[in-house]
Amino acid sequence: MNAETGKKERVGTIVKQRWGGYASGIERARGFTLIEMLLAISIFAMVIAVMFSSFRLGISAWTHGERDIEYHQRIRAVTDVVYRLVSAAYPYWVTPGELDTHESCIAFFGDPQGLRFVSYAPFQKSPSGLSLVDIWYEENRGLLLGQTMALASNLAELDKLPVRDESSTTLLSPDVQGITLRYFDKKKRDPQGEWLERWDPRDKNIRMPRMVEATLRFTDERGRSFDETLLIPIMSNLL
Repeated sequence: MNAETGKKERVGTIVKQRWGGYASGIERARGFTLIEMLLAISIFAMVIAVMFSSFRLGISAWTHGERDIEYHQRIRAVTDVVYRLVSAAYPYWVTPGELDTHESCIAFFGDPQGLRFVSYAPFQKSPSGLSLVDIWYEENRGLLLGQTMALASNLAELDKLPVRDESSTTLLSPDVQGITLRYFDKKKRDPQGEWLERWDPRDKNIRMPRMVEATLRFTDERGRSFDETLLIPIMSNLL
């Protein structure tokens, strides 16, 4: 205490160190503060790193999710088109030739890789209301759809229609890497029926298949492949 002023004067506390010498309490306090700051910076850096990693993983998952949603929407659109076209197959009668008019058959032709028929619900509107439709797979392109007006009275005229010309062709999906078709035939006296790989109307006694099985193979951008199978009833058979 200062005798003249009556006030206490405090000086820095002197701490004797083990290795000799003395250090003030003020200097020691400053040393602990620096260590705490370094620890805080380290913890903050780790938190930022974890947050950034989580954010990056979240963005990646969101991006893949958006791609998957868009991809499945495209698949749904393609399968809906195929289902609508095939189910609306129309019994369009043609004769074998111009001179051979005593027999008629329904214009519905099918094999394992494609089918051709007349539909009353075409992909694009037709002035005549009925369109000749051709669905097939082409390597390096995908699933293709050809459509033209159904203006033919015999098979020869039907074969000349430009259903596969570039001007009449639409690319339904480049994601399709293959198609397999089967046709269900059921005669009146055959309650079981049978699946056929081909359908030729000239030997089917004026009838169409009761049902078409279409298996589409899709491949996405990551190379994953899977099959989508459609069982499509021919609605005109139910009338």
